Amino acid sequence: MPTYLTTIGLEIHLKLKTACKIFCRCQNEQNFDSPPNQHICPVCTWQPGALPLLNQECVDKAVLFWRLINADIQPFSSFDRKNYFYPDLPMGFQITQFYQPIIQWWTVNYRIKWFEEEKKAEIHEAHLENDTAKMIHENWQTLLDFDRAGTPLIEIVSEPTFSSAQEAVEYAKEIQRLVRRNDISDADMEKGQMRIDVNLSIRKNESDPLWIRTEMKNINTFNAMKRAIETEYLRQKEIIESWWEVQQETRRRDDMKWESFMMRSKADAVDYRYFPEPDMPILQLHLDEDQSDLFIPSSYIQKCKQEFGFSKEYINTLLNDKQLFDFFFEMVKKGFEPKNVAKWIAGPLMKSGISSEEFLREYSQLFISFLEEEKKWNLMDNQLKIVFDETLETKLSPAEIIKIKWFDVLAMDEDALKAIIQEVISDNPVQVEQYRTGKETLLAFFLGQVMRKSGWKVSPQVAQWLIKSTLVQNQ
Repeated sequence: MPTYLTTIGLEIHLKLKTACKIFCRCQNEQNFDSPPNQHICPVCTWQPGALPLLNQECVDKAVLFWRLINADIQPFSSFDRKNYFYPDLPMGFQITQFYQPIIQWWTVNYRIKWFEEEKKAEIHEAHLENDTAKMIHENWQTLLDFDRAGTPLIEIVSEPTFSSAQEAVEYAKEIQRLVRRNDISDADMEKGQMRIDVNLSIRKNESDPLWIRTEMKNINTFNAMKRAIETEYLRQKEIIESWWEVQQETRRRDDMKWESFMMRSKADAVDYRYFPEPDMPILQLHLDEDQSDLFIPSSYIQKCKQEFGFSKEYINTLLNDKQLFDFFFEMVKKGFEPKNVAKWIAGPLMKSGISSEEFLREYSQLFISFLEEEKKWNLMDNQLKIVFDETLETKLSPAEIIKIKWFDVLAMDEDALKAIIQEVISDNPVQVEQYRTGKETLLAFFLGQVMRKSGWKVSPQVAQWLIKSTLVQNQ
């Protein structure tokens, strides 16, 4: 069976984190649990005679995004009407930027293969626009919530630059980290603050022109995005090998069934009858030099890989949480070993279910005390984990827990310790034989057995030395 080349382009819609909607003074609600139709006015429901007024904060967010990506920003940009009918768009058009978008042409660095390989994505433009209302389908009815209508979006349109699901997903993750960390958008996909449209086509050879593409709308998780790309590739491949032609269309993804279905024929720009928005003047920008600190995730990924030797798990944990990231670097500045700090944050802390806000408010000083106690005592990893977990559970200081568990009693009668070691050796003849034939990693197994039987009341270093001596003597 022939293999085809995949070509993918992405349209990422980000809800901007602003106080008001883009063309009116209604609250830009970030809490999706509120009742419907609470933050609406004649402008965002488009009543006769209502006129839009551009929100300066939306422009500021777009300018901040431009500074982050080092793109070309247009000193003059304009708004246009994109004309189409849909129930969630009662005015019959969307205000967007088609002819003169605010940002154009740049590249984004992102990494694939567990952050080992760097790639560049070519981006065509980013433009401001208003979101539509939200349609809710239930009980054989369609309901409309206009709280989302008029909320500000920045749409980032890539070139057809990705050749695999992995590349597309990792690029989208980099955009999410970029806007989250710099407070442009919360970009929570499950809340609809970041929605992705995937354009995909396949072809036989790199030299062939791009074949007909399809668009999959409003994908809201990265895993769903990966599955959508993989299944759409197979669908188009099956069509071509059946001697049919792929149709240019917009498709809706049913992720539960691992399939998609056609929503409508894919419209071209001419079908939307774009024309300049008559109620919005040309947007002219006067930009000053901004010396504010900007956070570029890709540069920190490189730092974490090269300087700290971090795994992907550590990097993802830190980059996905601004507060924990800042706290981590505070600990590094205090002289704590970076990999050790990240180990406790990415492992036991993440599994505890404690939010970063709660951790920093109630546990940060205890965590610092824990790191100091870790330096002070030569405790084994399982002992340290007990101390860490019980610190989170009880809020007792690590020093108190070490005393309660007798972990500070690092002395034991040598004869009693030798008796325990001899008992462990006698109980595990198979492991003893394997150790003596060269499997030295079993020393950790014997040490763990001895520490448990001693009630953790012995120095691991002393116990390990005596175990090795005993195993040699008994040969």
